Amino acid sequence: MKQVKHAAIGSVLGLLACAFSAQALAQTSVQVSGMLDVYAGSIKRSGDAAATSVVNSGGLQTSWWGFKGTEELGNGLKAHFALTGFMRPDVGAMGRFGTDTMFSRDANVGLSGSFGTVSLGRDLAPNFVPSLTFNPFGSSFQFSPLGLHTQTSSSRYAGRAWSATVAGDTAWSNEIMYVTPKLGGFTTSLFLQLGEQAGDSSKNNYGANTMYANGPLSFGAYFQSVKLGNPVDTTVGPSQVFSFTPYNRVTGATYTLGASKNDTWFVGGAYDMQFIKLYGTLNYSTTNLLNAADAARYDLKSNTVQLGASMPVGQGSVLLSWARTNVKATGDFSGVLGGTDVTSSIVRNTVSLGYDYFFSKRTDVYSIVSYDKLSEQSSGVSAGVGIRQRF
Repeated sequence: MKQVKHAAIGSVLGLLACAFSAQALAQTSVQVSGMLDVYAGSIKRSGDAAATSVVNSGGLQTSWWGFKGTEELGNGLKAHFALTGFMRPDVGAMGRFGTDTMFSRDANVGLSGSFGTVSLGRDLAPNFVPSLTFNPFGSSFQFSPLGLHTQTSSSRYAGRAWSATVAGDTAWSNEIMYVTPKLGGFTTSLFLQLGEQAGDSSKNNYGANTMYANGPLSFGAYFQSVKLGNPVDTTVGPSQVFSFTPYNRVTGATYTLGASKNDTWFVGGAYDMQFIKLYGTLNYSTTNLLNAADAARYDLKSNTVQLGASMPVGQGSVLLSWARTNVKATGDFSGVLGGTDVTSSIVRNTVSLGYDYFFSKRTDVYSIVSYDKLSEQSSGVSAGVGIRQRF
């Protein structure tokens, strides 16, 4: 009889344990996910001496992996976390580059509810979502004309690498981020990255963006003010977040202007007509120069316009995008460059054409060709064939 009672008690306890476990599983979710993107091809940007044959990561999207989780706290309140990092599967290395941190894509924790979402840690920068949403090549930094101009150091002029015209990276560390609930089709996000420098509470990054979508129409905008580099900025005092180098066309003499602040305004939109989707963006950046004497004599600005389209064909889409960027320094450079035959403004034009074919929701293959031309420099043609798989 005692054995029967003990068995019954054990069964009840087992059922209770299962019930509580099921409840806990229903309230908590942890997900392991990621994406691998590798392509083979030839890369030659404008100003490069020769083409380079490559097997590279991130043709259409930067490869990444990581963990994300949520917990139901009751009354509509949720806790969430994200730990995701970039990687380079072509060489089996972590990060987009050697100095990247382990979780440079996301490393944040926060709360969400009817009030919106608040997160602390490393999270998105204001520029990321609007930029990828309103160009057909999305978050590609190898073939998207908008990405190449605003976020990479590709192409060369006067012995110098191109400087990304939108400073501060696509994610910010030491950040407080707030996202509003969706109101009338709009979602707005606020961003503050603290510089964490003793005695200097003004060296921070801040910004905002807003996104709208209703039927075939979508548009968005952002503003950001950048004084800090990412993912880690250990510079004491002002940091150089952007640079441009005017040069003497006759002697080859150069003079580099460094900026301690980069402010960017952006608007973009898209319209989906089913048989074709049209994209357009415009951004404008101003700077504060590092050197006080330079700041008194020169002014440095840039602007970028991008137009694009995607067209469904078969199980994939044809992608087309063109971007034009003008970086311009105004002022008299004859004294520092020893003459008046000076280039203090450069124009870059890039156009990319590709086809992205989906075998399934997880796996697609793509082929892209890109033409790149910087004023007074040799042109460049790049091409790649790649595969992307999500997990």
